[in-house]
Amino acid sequence: MNVRISTAGYAYPAWVGGFYPRGTTQHDMLPYYATRFAAVEINSSFYRPPTREQITKMARRSPPGFGYTLKVPKSVSHERSVDDIPAFKQAADHLVATGKSLGLIFQVPEAFHNTADNRAWITHVGAQLKPHRVAVEFRHRSWNAPNLREWMEHVDLDLVSVGVPDVPTLFPRGLRIANRRIYARLHSQNADNWYQDGKLRYAYDYTEAELREWAVGLKTAAEKGRADEALIFFNNCVGTRETSLEITADEYQRAGMPDAIANAKRLEKVLRDTPGLTVIDPPQPPNLFDE
Repeated sequence: MNVRISTAGYAYPAWVGGFYPRGTTQHDMLPYYATRFAAVEINSSFYRPPTREQITKMARRSPPGFGYTLKVPKSVSHERSVDDIPAFKQAADHLVATGKSLGLIFQVPEAFHNTADNRAWITHVGAQLKPHRVAVEFRHRSWNAPNLREWMEHVDLDLVSVGVPDVPTLFPRGLRIANRRIYARLHSQNADNWYQDGKLRYAYDYTEAELREWAVGLKTAAEKGRADEALIFFNNCVGTRETSLEITADEYQRAGMPDAIANAKRLEKVLRDTPGLTVIDPPQPPNLFDE
């Protein structure tokens, strides 16, 4: 099973000096990021559909083999409007044409409960976005039904695995598989901060034990042949460490390393020698001097 491990977003000014070399501008962030990871989840599309020109620039500034997922606009997921779907789908179509699309992420809010009307909306949005692969992230526990996987496969949608705290109303944490694909978003396991603002909610450093739980789940899925690929995105992008990290590469041993980066690299390290799993390395830019 192929595994890509990365983060939700990359353009964080606070990452300069910890992950990005000091002096890195926002324009230079993506090319640098693509030397460290094989994929990234684009969350800016949650606020407005990207233009064709933006997709073109984004694709050009990463090497062949690098992949993107795009987040469905909140006007669709949170406001139940179809107005942005045509523009968003056009952007997603163009990303496919560049050869760098890994699919779409459709995250619905906790207030979006498991009802017949809401199931119909999800099905409708999925149909509108075809032929793109759409992974749905549920937030409310009512979606944790025994036949959820079967229903998701029936409507041809992927099911997002979430890393969240143990809060009674939340869709529960853990690995989920539908359509032979794993799409995981690891947010935080701090229940006290979950309903605080975004900076507090996502300020979390996954422990070694917590990361190994995900590693065991991925290993089991591979051993049982349940999935062909896994996309793992860390969304704890606001916190930074104040001490050095125990990670092999020198660039990951500096103070101020973002939690998402540190956690992604640690999980990658744990999975490297796991039978049945292939961690996809960052693509290498072409060597202009090859004959």
